[in-house]
Amino acid sequence: MKKNLLLFSLLLVLFACGSKPQTESTETPQTPSSPVTVSEAIRVLSDSIALDSTNAKLYLSRAKAYYANEQVGLAMIDINKSLKLDPNNVDTYLLLADVYYMLGDANNINVTLNRALEIAPSDTRPMVKLGELNLLQQNYNLAAAYIDKAIKTQPYNPRAYFVRGMYYIMAQQDTANALKSFQYSAEQDGTFYDPVEQICRIYAVQQPPYVLDYLRKAQRQFPDQANSRYELALYLQSHGEPEEALAHYDTLIMQQPDNYIVLYNIAYVNFVYLDRNDIALDYFNKVLDLNPGYLDAYFNKGRVLEQMGDYAQAMEIYKEVLNRQPDYRLAIDGINRIQNQAEE
Repeated sequence: MKKNLLLFSLLLVLFACGSKPQTESTETPQTPSSPVTVSEAIRVLSDSIALDSTNAKLYLSRAKAYYANEQVGLAMIDINKSLKLDPNNVDTYLLLADVYYMLGDANNINVTLNRALEIAPSDTRPMVKLGELNLLQQNYNLAAAYIDKAIKTQPYNPRAYFVRGMYYIMAQQDTANALKSFQYSAEQDGTFYDPVEQICRIYAVQQPPYVLDYLRKAQRQFPDQANSRYELALYLQSHGEPEEALAHYDTLIMQQPDNYIVLYNIAYVNFVYLDRNDIALDYFNKVLDLNPGYLDAYFNKGRVLEQMGDYAQAMEIYKEVLNRQPDYRLAIDGINRIQNQAEE
């Protein structure tokens, strides 16, 4: 399966990635308890607000909970109440910027972050977010200026180094400096996955001798990150370890049963690397049940049927692939292959 390892989902990892606020817990750290759900946190905070309706921090906390629950309208109401009570709280403006991001309102994001910077000129958080915003808008020089200022103001700044790495990739296609920035970011914060993910993608393309060791280390370091396990499995399948790749894909499917990309890879590994045609056919059918328009899965179903000797059904599939995409060269080759075999 073809995959752009460097530019895949670059925009998705910027700005709001990892920025959803965690709901504040009312439990003491020493008290063992089940995790507080967002709905429970909202209920507790609402009770507290009923008792103390002039507390700006309570409105901000509930706004964070609403935002985490994707209740944007209610989050905005509480943000406005919080700002009326405390108009100079930078945290409130940062949350407001995230809400505007969810709404796709770039102009108000910019205004909000600049207001936060006016209130706290040395706070690097709005600087970094302004860098991210301008990077998304392809204002590369301005993005670089904000990120440089943030790092000069606060050298320990893993998020800023991460965004600088994204700048090098998006603006300059400079993989070497991007890699250095991602490494700085990961070294500064061992719990920050985004730079590690980008390092994995760069290594998967460059393939240094230690690439597999790094991919394994990243997966162990972030066992709950699906992308970390996926990157490792993707590398293993094409480097002589199909069974181990399948073990990782199986884990991913247990976590995400309807992930048709992972199901496709399971089918592909069984077909191409392990010659398990029956299993491959079953998984390609599962992919097509979830995504009937996935042309690569449809074509490869035809390849499996051809391999199993069902030339008539394989031919029908190849012709349908060409009906959907007339320049699908592999389907043309498949038709020619079956026709030549029939003539022999």
